[in-house]
Amino acid sequence: MTSSNRPRISGSRFLSADDAPNSRLSMGSSHRDAYRSVTGTGSDFRAIDVPADESCVVCAPATRRLAEELFDQWNNALRTGDARRVTALYAEEAVLLPTVSNVPRTTHAEIQDYFEHFLEKRPVGTINTRNVKLGCNKLTDAGTYTFRVTDGDETRDVPARYTFVWENRDGQWLIVHHHSSVMPTD
Repeated sequence: MTSSNRPRISGSRFLSADDAPNSRLSMGSSHRDAYRSVTGTGSDFRAIDVPADESCVVCAPATRRLAEELFDQWNNALRTGDARRVTALYAEEAVLLPTVSNVPRTTHAEIQDYFEHFLEKRPVGTINTRNVKLGCNKLTDAGTYTFRVTDGDETRDVPARYTFVWENRDGQWLIVHHHSSVMPTD
């Protein structure tokens, strides 16, 4: 069967073992033609949610346990005191809305600068509540955590809320968005 007479399956094509992992995009599984459009049609009845070359992606397994492991990886990086090691867990275009700064960080240099100062407090986080949403090569982990921080001789617990959005990129899970804010008093 040639590619021209195969039934149109949104986003699917036969993958070659030589395909680069980053060349694969989202895949839908609904049969689409002029009579069965699922997400809408353009004037030529093509599916509107699929790239023109009908490429597809292989989704990395995402689980609640993975969310726990990724947080532990991030928390352990904090414990090293090395801002570069923490920053390496963030994608190049990641957004960090940090706990103890009003400045959004959108580059690796800005994220590293934040952690260089934050790590002086020797933070250690503990998850209190967690809500995990799973997707294809994406994982969102949101909830509450408590940070134990040290300022001079004083150690205190800081309750906060958080959101981590992780994406699997070429086999590596990276933070693409991280929001953390001190828990409101009421």
